[in-house]
Amino acid sequence: MRLSPTDRMILELLRENSRRSLTEIAAIVGLSRPTVRHHVDKLVRGNVIRRFTVEIEPTHAARAGGVRAMFDVRLRRNVCGKVFASISGWSELVSAWSTSGSTDMRVLVEAADQTMIEDLRDRLARHPEVASLSTAMVLKTWCERISGIHETAPEGYVITRDGELVS
Repeated sequence: MRLSPTDRMILELLRENSRRSLTEIAAIVGLSRPTVRHHVDKLVRGNVIRRFTVEIEPTHAARAGGVRAMFDVRLRRNVCGKVFASISGWSELVSAWSTSGSTDMRVLVEAADQTMIEDLRDRLARHPEVASLSTAMVLKTWCERISGIHETAPEGYVITRDGELVS
């Protein structure tokens, strides 16, 4: 789906605050509320917006007892999609990537405690396509950014050092 400059502005505003009202977005982008609603509906139908969610700052998640771990997975053959399909339903799954280098796949999970991380690790290790895996517990998150919206600034806009889209 090709994104218009308006779509990109709306996405940026929702990325900053997914609870922002359509009325507020309309005032910022200079359009009517029904026009903004039309853009948001189009972005949802086009699967550009997959869900509206809350992002919890990692320190707060850790204070609530949450822990994160990365699994580096080596596969018996190139079947990352098959392995991903088997873990995609895990509520603890944060992200998963096919990677180059010494591992085939990297999986980030977040669970209530280390015991749950161990259980997830054991479940993944039992997958018939997994040759080996290593685990790295996340000790501290220094930065976590979601990319994709600002890869290229729409015509007539620039991206500031802070990552803001301005005209």
